[in-house]
Amino acid sequence: MPGRTFLLISHERSGSHLAGDFLGALAGFRVVDEVCNPDALRPSKHAESLYRFKYDFLIRDPSFMLEPTRKGHTEFVASFFAHLAKLKAPNDIVVDIKYGHAHNFEWWWCPPLVRPFLFVFCQERDVGIVHLYRENVIEATVSSLIADRRRIWHSWQVKPDSDMSTKHHLPAYDVVRRAKMLKRQTEIFKEWTASNRKLELTYEEIAAHLGKGTETDAMLTAFLGSKLKSDFQPRHQKVTLPLSEIVENYDELKAACVKEDLGWCLP
Repeated sequence: MPGRTFLLISHERSGSHLAGDFLGALAGFRVVDEVCNPDALRPSKHAESLYRFKYDFLIRDPSFMLEPTRKGHTEFVASFFAHLAKLKAPNDIVVDIKYGHAHNFEWWWCPPLVRPFLFVFCQERDVGIVHLYRENVIEATVSSLIADRRRIWHSWQVKPDSDMSTKHHLPAYDVVRRAKMLKRQTEIFKEWTASNRKLELTYEEIAAHLGKGTETDAMLTAFLGSKLKSDFQPRHQKVTLPLSEIVENYDELKAACVKEDLGWCLP
């Protein structure tokens, strides 16, 4: 019989894979990677992919797109999560969904600042949400930019000949602009999930305390109603050096942050 479903909602470079390692180590839990990211789950190979599910769903019922209704869309979303739960049965599941993927669960009308349907759906069905975000938005933005340049997003992608100490010259004011946008996005997602049953965690909390028998572990296991199967051995490791060591124009970046009231993000 399928188990319970939870969502892990987060933005890029927020520590979601570290959190996923921990959640996957809980008794009776399976983590479903980014279901809306075709680079993480290839639709042609992974039944967990939302795109694969939608493809198969349309083959079975072409009228879903020819005669769309809100009721039909709600049933589609419910069917997708039931599909994931069945694939991982009898385990409970945590489904990884990024901020930028929430729109995939909309029907055909989605004003930009209206609460997404996904969170309405979760509230109506009491689906628990773990909301993970990074308080230091400058670090998150720089980490994302450097990861894109390296084409290395996770520690297990690092090859023996990879030089992770190369300094990068970054567009300081563009970094600040993106960081402020990320900060606003996080605030909006906090507002959107305010009525949901949820647990909020920060990257800073899990990076320092996860898997060490701390209050962070206690909050997560209590919220999910489970416990660790054994000692936590994360696969994910931090690969980006401190900003003062990896950003070539660190002083310029710091000055730009101070000017925009983000000086607290840098030592």
